[in-house]
Amino acid sequence: MSGAVFLIGMMACGKTTLGQALAKAMPQRSFVDLDCMIEQEQGMPVSRIFKERGEAEFRSLEADALRRAAVDGAIVACGGGTPCFKANMDFMLANGTVVWLRADRDVTVRRLLLAPAGQRPLIAAVEPSPEAVGAVVDCYEAQRAPFYRRAHQIFDSSRLETPRQIAEAVEAFSAQFLT
Repeated sequence: MSGAVFLIGMMACGKTTLGQALAKAMPQRSFVDLDCMIEQEQGMPVSRIFKERGEAEFRSLEADALRRAAVDGAIVACGGGTPCFKANMDFMLANGTVVWLRADRDVTVRRLLLAPAGQRPLIAAVEPSPEAVGAVVDCYEAQRAPFYRRAHQIFDSSRLETPRQIAEAVEAFSAQFLT
């Protein structure tokens, strides 16, 4: 193992789902979800950090957590905006393998519409319709794609719905990126 594996991509693209499944299948690898790490350390959800302390403070906490999580062999699920701030993308590229998980737009929109209320702060104030959520997805995708495109690899994460699909994705991802 050389460096960490950083999973990047849009919200609801499957970074946490795939990262947890990879770590379960490969117990020698640790798994870190950056948002969960920050929430545990700060004692509050990311949405509350954004609301009470602002995005700039959150991005500083995120950059610090990223650097601490990047241990050899770790699988790190990054927040959707992680690569876009604080030279995080340069750090990830220099300290491991960066894989952009890309799900079809319609899959992403459907996953976001199915997410529990409050789980996705970036769409919390948006009307829960495919059109409104799709517009938000398009906007963030346009802003973030230049950063995501710098990833070492791209992996299609559209099929992470059933246990069988997740197992197949773990097998494919492991063969492609972890051998």
